[in-house]
Amino acid sequence: MDRVLVVDTYHHIDARSTYFGRLRGDLKPGGEVAIIDFTPESPLGPPPSSRIARRQVIDEMQRAGYALSSEHTFLPNQYFLVFRVR
Repeated sequence: MDRVLVVDTYHHIDARSTYFGRLRGDLKPGGEVAIIDFTPESPLGPPPSSRIARRQVIDEMQRAGYALSSEHTFLPNQYFLVFRVR
């Protein structure tokens, strides 16, 4: 795969570092994983107890072998993070 897009569902994935660690083997060289999900303070989205902070996503993806390659800030209630394999 060239790119994986995860929108508003990252918080539903169990054992995320393991899941995305296995996914690395399916990405082509230079492949990316883009994650969009609701910020903890958003007035919209899943219950606040289900939300995952941006920093936690970055930490989990780093444990899975990824590095943050870019971040987009145009969404008012969500973060948009793009990762590449380290």
